[in-house]
Amino acid sequence: MILFFEEHNGDFLAIDASTNRYYLDHFGQDHFEGRATAIAGLVGSVCTTGISRDFLKAECRRVARAKVPADWRKAIGL
Repeated sequence: MILFFEEHNGDFLAIDASTNRYYLDHFGQDHFEGRATAIAGLVGSVCTTGISRDFLKAECRRVARAKVPADWRKAIGL
């Protein structure tokens, strides 16, 4: 399941919730695989990265896919 978040700085990211078990089992970390900007505010600088649950709680708010602008959805491959 892909979940969308908006960071405090206005950037958007997508996480794959099904990857959490992999990170827990192999690395002992409460992380998810996600797509986010490598450079804040630069839509085209998207990278794949591990994103912690703590970061999501502290820095982001969950949003519906419909609230993610089309250019961001395209950049993160969705």
